[in-house]
Amino acid sequence: MGKGQETKQQILATALKIATQSSLDNLTIGGLAVATGMSKSGLFSHFKSKETLQLNVLEFANDLFQSIVIKPIDRELDPLNQLLSLCKNWLGWYEEQAKTCIFISAAVEFDDQPGAIHDQVKQDLANWLSYLTHKVELVIKSGQFKADVNAEQFVFELYALYLGSQSMSWLGVEDEYHSRFNHAFNQLIERHRA
Repeated sequence: MGKGQETKQQILATALKIATQSSLDNLTIGGLAVATGMSKSGLFSHFKSKETLQLNVLEFANDLFQSIVIKPIDRELDPLNQLLSLCKNWLGWYEEQAKTCIFISAAVEFDDQPGAIHDQVKQDLANWLSYLTHKVELVIKSGQFKADVNAEQFVFELYALYLGSQSMSWLGVEDEYHSRFNHAFNQLIERHRA
């Protein structure tokens, strides 16, 4: 990675922190200039517009998500243990950046705003749900889940648990260990186990 690319990655790491602490829509080149100590014109040369900056932050977050959640999975594990490992990684992947997941925040923020950001967030979430569904299908094929398990329904319930854990954390109903999520997730697994 060259110096220019390294600098851009550092800028995007700062931008992601700002976006998760405030909101992706509140992320501006001016605010980022203050946070990084760079000039607005220097940042403008990297991003050209607020929308480009936001799209770059989503791409950076997606790369980070891949490296923290998906890539560390031990491919030697059986399908069920791969799914369990994946969910464990997913549950707290964002905690170094903020207390909320950028994709959840952006989905709420941009759900009624047509445009490139809306489309990218929707695509990122659709890709993730498709990946999870594929992993559940592998668990079913392996015989570790009952043959009549509906993978899409399972992922729907799993994602609802994740959203609930996110939402309830700030209310103090969910603890830092995601105990309520883990309890409900274990019940979900046991209900479908062969």
